Amino acid sequence: MDYKFQRTRIDKISRDKILLELEKAARAFNYSEFGKRDFNKVASISSSTVKREFDTWRKALQALRDYLKGKNLNLNARKIPYNQVYSDKQLFEEMERIWTKLKHRPSRIEWESSEPHISYRTYSRRFKGWPKACLKFIEYKMGRTIATEDELVSVELQEKLQQSTQKELVTDKPSNKRTIPLSLRLKVLNRDNFRCVFCGRSPATDIGIQLQIDHIIPFSKGGKSSLDNLQTLCQECNLGKSNKKDISQDSI
Repeated sequence: MDYKFQRTRIDKISRDKILLELEKAARAFNYSEFGKRDFNKVASISSSTVKREFDTWRKALQALRDYLKGKNLNLNARKIPYNQVYSDKQLFEEMERIWTKLKHRPSRIEWESSEPHISYRTYSRRFKGWPKACLKFIEYKMGRTIATEDELVSVELQEKLQQSTQKELVTDKPSNKRTIPLSLRLKVLNRDNFRCVFCGRSPATDIGIQLQIDHIIPFSKGGKSSLDNLQTLCQECNLGKSNKKDISQDSI
Protein backbone atom coordinates (compact mmCIF):
# COMPACT_ATOMS: atom_id res chain seq x y z
CA MET A 1 0.00 0.00 0.00
CA ASP A 2 1.25 3.45 -0.93
CA TYR A 3 0.85 5.76 2.08
CA LYS A 4 0.41 9.49 1.44
CA PHE A 5 0.31 12.34 3.88
CA GLN A 6 -2.29 14.24 1.79
CA ARG A 7 -5.84 13.09 2.47
CA THR A 8 -8.96 13.23 0.32
CA ARG A 9 -11.88 15.04 1.94
CA ILE A 10 -15.01 12.89 2.02
CA ASP A 11 -17.20 16.00 2.09
CA LYS A 12 -15.61 17.55 -1.00
CA ILE A 13 -18.17 18.98 -3.42
CA SER A 14 -17.68 17.82 -6.99
CA ARG A 15 -16.91 20.23 -9.80
CA ASP A 16 -20.13 19.18 -11.55
CA LYS A 17 -22.14 20.18 -8.47
CA ILE A 18 -20.31 23.52 -8.30
CA LEU A 19 -21.01 24.20 -11.98
CA LEU A 20 -24.70 23.47 -11.41
CA GLU A 21 -24.74 26.00 -8.58
CA LEU A 22 -22.97 28.55 -10.78
CA GLU A 23 -25.55 27.93 -13.51
CA LYS A 24 -28.36 28.44 -11.01
CA ALA A 25 -26.85 31.80 -10.06
CA ALA A 26 -26.47 32.73 -13.72
CA ARG A 27 -30.19 32.08 -14.26
CA ALA A 28 -31.04 34.21 -11.21
CA PHE A 29 -29.07 37.10 -12.65
CA ASN A 30 -30.44 36.75 -16.19
CA TYR A 31 -27.23 35.14 -17.46
CA SER A 32 -25.06 38.13 -16.62
CA GLU A 33 -21.77 37.95 -14.74
CA PHE A 34 -22.13 38.10 -10.96
CA GLY A 35 -19.86 38.55 -7.98
CA LYS A 36 -19.19 36.39 -4.95
CA ARG A 37 -21.65 38.24 -2.75
CA ASP A 38 -24.36 37.87 -5.41
CA PHE A 39 -23.61 34.15 -5.65
CA ASN A 40 -23.92 33.68 -1.90
CA LYS A 41 -27.42 35.14 -1.98
CA VAL A 42 -28.84 32.46 -4.29
CA ALA A 43 -26.57 29.41 -4.07
CA SER A 44 -26.65 26.53 -1.61
CA ILE A 45 -22.85 26.47 -1.39
CA SER A 46 -20.47 29.30 -0.54
CA SER A 47 -18.36 31.33 -2.95
CA SER A 48 -15.26 30.25 -0.99
CA THR A 49 -15.96 26.65 -2.07
CA VAL A 50 -16.07 27.79 -5.69
CA LYS A 51 -12.86 29.76 -5.31
CA ARG A 52 -11.04 26.78 -3.79
CA GLU A 53 -12.01 24.66 -6.77
CA PHE A 54 -11.03 27.16 -9.48
CA ASP A 55 -8.35 29.22 -7.64
CA THR A 56 -9.92 32.57 -8.59
CA TRP A 57 -13.44 33.87 -9.15
CA ARG A 58 -12.54 34.94 -12.68
CA LYS A 59 -11.48 31.38 -13.55
CA ALA A 60 -14.74 30.09 -12.06
CA LEU A 61 -16.77 32.40 -14.31
CA GLN A 62 -14.72 31.31 -17.31
CA ALA A 63 -15.45 27.65 -16.47
CA LEU A 64 -19.15 28.56 -16.21
CA ARG A 65 -18.97 30.36 -19.55
CA ASP A 66 -17.48 27.25 -21.20
CA TYR A 67 -20.07 25.05 -19.47
CA LEU A 68 -22.96 27.20 -20.71
CA LYS A 69 -21.63 27.21 -24.29
CA GLY A 70 -22.23 23.47 -24.34
CA LYS A 71 -25.91 24.30 -23.76
CA ASN A 72 -25.94 27.08 -26.37
CA LEU A 73 -26.14 29.71 -23.64
CA ASN A 74 -24.01 32.80 -23.09
CA LEU A 75 -22.84 34.52 -19.92
CA ASN A 76 -23.03 38.25 -20.61
CA ALA A 77 -20.50 40.73 -19.28
CA ARG A 78 -21.74 42.66 -16.26
CA LYS A 79 -22.76 46.27 -16.79
CA ILE A 80 -20.13 47.50 -14.34
CA PRO A 81 -16.74 45.86 -14.96
CA TYR A 82 -14.87 44.48 -11.94
CA ASN A 83 -11.85 46.62 -12.61
CA GLN A 84 -13.67 49.88 -13.36
CA VAL A 85 -12.11 52.86 -11.63
CA TYR A 86 -14.60 55.58 -10.76
CA SER A 87 -13.76 59.25 -10.54
CA ASP A 88 -14.69 61.14 -7.37
CA LYS A 89 -17.31 62.98 -9.44
CA GLN A 90 -18.98 59.68 -10.42
CA LEU A 91 -18.93 58.48 -6.82
CA PHE A 92 -20.45 61.72 -5.53
CA GLU A 93 -23.12 61.82 -8.24
CA GLU A 94 -24.28 58.33 -7.27
CA MET A 95 -24.21 59.25 -3.59
CA GLU A 96 -26.26 62.37 -4.34
CA ARG A 97 -28.84 60.29 -6.22
CA ILE A 98 -29.39 57.89 -3.33
CA TRP A 99 -29.05 60.54 -0.60
CA THR A 100 -31.72 62.66 -2.37
CA LYS A 101 -33.95 59.62 -2.83
CA LEU A 102 -33.80 58.77 0.90
CA LYS A 103 -33.74 62.42 2.02
CA HIS A 104 -31.06 61.62 4.60
CA ARG A 105 -27.60 60.11 4.87
CA PRO A 106 -27.86 56.45 3.84
CA SER A 107 -26.75 53.70 6.17
CA ARG A 108 -25.04 50.65 4.71
CA ILE A 109 -28.30 48.66 4.68
CA GLU A 110 -30.19 51.54 3.06
CA TRP A 111 -27.46 51.97 0.47
CA GLU A 112 -27.39 48.31 -0.51
CA SER A 113 -31.20 48.10 -0.68
CA SER A 114 -31.41 51.17 -2.95
CA GLU A 115 -30.03 49.30 -5.99
CA PRO A 116 -26.85 51.39 -6.21
CA HIS A 117 -24.76 51.50 -9.35
CA ILE A 118 -21.60 51.60 -7.21
CA SER A 119 -21.01 49.32 -4.24
CA TYR A 120 -20.69 50.39 -0.60
CA ARG A 121 -17.27 48.72 -0.49
CA THR A 122 -16.01 50.94 -3.30
CA TYR A 123 -16.67 54.05 -1.19
CA SER A 124 -15.21 52.51 1.97
CA ARG A 125 -12.02 51.49 0.16
CA ARG A 126 -11.62 54.84 -1.61
CA PHE A 127 -12.22 57.04 1.43
CA LYS A 128 -11.16 54.64 4.22
CA GLY A 129 -14.60 54.34 5.79
CA TRP A 130 -18.22 55.27 5.12
CA PRO A 131 -18.39 58.34 7.45
CA LYS A 132 -15.31 59.76 5.71
CA ALA A 133 -16.90 59.10 2.32
CA CYS A 134 -19.96 61.05 3.47
CA LEU A 135 -17.71 63.85 4.76
CA LYS A 136 -15.95 64.12 1.39
CA PHE A 137 -19.33 64.20 -0.35
CA ILE A 138 -20.47 67.08 1.89
CA GLU A 139 -17.22 68.89 1.07
CA TYR A 140 -17.96 68.35 -2.62
CA LYS A 141 -21.46 69.84 -2.23
CA MET A 142 -20.29 72.76 -0.05
CA GLY A 143 -17.47 73.53 -2.44
CA ARG A 144 -14.76 73.68 0.19
CA THR A 145 -12.43 71.41 2.17
CA ILE A 146 -13.43 70.48 5.72
CA ALA A 147 -10.48 68.24 6.56
CA THR A 148 -7.02 67.85 5.10
CA GLU A 149 -5.64 64.43 4.20
CA ASP A 150 -3.20 64.67 7.12
CA GLU A 151 -6.11 65.28 9.51
CA LEU A 152 -8.03 62.30 8.13
CA VAL A 153 -4.97 60.07 8.46
CA SER A 154 -4.56 61.26 12.06
CA VAL A 155 -8.20 60.43 12.81
CA GLU A 156 -7.81 57.01 11.22
CA LEU A 157 -4.78 56.25 13.42
CA GLN A 158 -6.70 57.38 16.49
CA GLU A 159 -9.63 55.13 15.59
CA LYS A 160 -7.32 52.14 15.18
CA LEU A 161 -5.69 52.90 18.52
CA GLN A 162 -9.11 53.10 20.16
CA GLN A 163 -10.16 49.76 18.68
CA SER A 164 -6.99 48.04 19.82
CA THR A 165 -6.98 49.43 23.36
CA GLN A 166 -10.76 49.74 23.87
CA LYS A 167 -10.17 53.10 25.55
CA GLU A 168 -11.94 56.40 24.97
CA LEU A 169 -10.12 58.90 22.79
CA VAL A 170 -8.91 62.02 24.52
CA THR A 171 -10.98 64.07 22.04
CA ASP A 172 -14.16 62.33 23.26
CA LYS A 173 -13.68 63.74 26.75
CA PRO A 174 -14.99 67.20 27.65
CA SER A 175 -12.47 69.82 26.60
CA ASN A 176 -11.89 73.28 27.99
CA LYS A 177 -10.70 74.40 24.55
CA ARG A 178 -13.15 76.02 22.15
CA THR A 179 -11.43 74.49 19.12
CA ILE A 180 -13.10 71.17 18.26
CA PRO A 181 -10.77 68.39 17.05
CA LEU A 182 -11.57 66.85 13.68
CA SER A 183 -12.26 63.42 15.15
CA LEU A 184 -14.96 64.93 17.37
CA ARG A 185 -16.40 67.04 14.53
CA LEU A 186 -16.71 63.87 12.44
CA LYS A 187 -18.60 62.12 15.24
CA VAL A 188 -21.02 65.04 15.62
CA LEU A 189 -21.65 65.17 11.87
CA ASN A 190 -22.09 61.41 11.65
CA ARG A 191 -24.49 61.35 14.63
CA ASP A 192 -26.57 64.19 13.14
CA ASN A 193 -26.64 62.56 9.69
CA PHE A 194 -24.70 65.47 8.14
CA ARG A 195 -27.69 67.81 8.39
CA CYS A 196 -28.85 70.78 10.48
CA VAL A 197 -30.64 69.54 13.60
CA PHE A 198 -32.90 72.63 13.56
CA CYS A 199 -34.17 72.86 9.98
CA GLY A 200 -33.09 69.45 8.66
CA ARG A 201 -31.31 70.85 5.62
CA SER A 202 -28.10 69.36 4.29
CA PRO A 203 -25.59 70.33 1.58
CA ALA A 204 -26.39 66.94 0.05
CA THR A 205 -29.96 67.95 -0.79
CA ASP A 206 -30.10 71.76 -0.45
CA ILE A 207 -27.95 74.02 -2.62
CA GLY A 208 -25.77 76.54 -0.81
CA ILE A 209 -26.14 75.10 2.69
CA GLN A 210 -23.06 75.44 4.88
CA LEU A 211 -22.80 73.33 8.04
CA GLN A 212 -21.19 74.39 11.32
CA ILE A 213 -20.58 72.69 14.65
CA ASP A 214 -22.31 74.56 17.49
CA HIS A 215 -21.98 74.48 21.28
CA ILE A 216 -25.47 73.84 22.76
CA ILE A 217 -24.45 75.46 26.05
CA PRO A 218 -22.34 78.41 24.83
CA PHE A 219 -18.63 78.07 25.42
CA SER A 220 -18.61 81.48 27.18
CA LYS A 221 -21.12 80.12 29.71
CA GLY A 222 -19.11 77.05 30.59
CA GLY A 223 -20.20 74.74 27.79
CA LYS A 224 -17.65 72.05 27.01
CA SER A 225 -16.43 70.81 23.65
CA SER A 226 -17.93 67.37 24.21
CA LEU A 227 -20.08 65.15 22.03
CA ASP A 228 -23.23 65.70 24.10
CA ASN A 229 -22.80 69.49 24.04
CA LEU A 230 -22.23 69.80 20.31
CA GLN A 231 -24.69 69.83 17.43
CA THR A 232 -24.72 70.36 13.69
CA LEU A 233 -26.37 73.57 12.48
CA CYS A 234 -26.53 75.27 9.13
CA GLN A 235 -25.05 78.77 9.00
CA GLU A 236 -28.47 80.46 8.97
CA CYS A 237 -29.81 78.56 12.01
CA ASN A 238 -26.59 79.13 13.91
CA LEU A 239 -26.75 82.86 13.26
CA GLY A 240 -30.38 82.91 14.33
CA LYS A 241 -29.82 81.40 17.77
CA SER A 242 -31.29 83.41 20.62
CA ASN A 243 -27.98 83.79 22.46
CA LYS A 244 -26.51 86.18 19.92
CA LYS A 245 -23.89 87.43 22.35
CA ASP A 246 -22.01 84.18 22.02
CA ILE A 247 -22.81 82.72 18.62
CA SER A 248 -20.77 79.59 18.12
CA GLN A 249 -19.48 79.34 14.58
CA ASP A 250 -17.02 76.49 14.64
CA SER A 251 -17.15 75.89 10.92
CA ILE A 252 -16.61 72.36 9.75
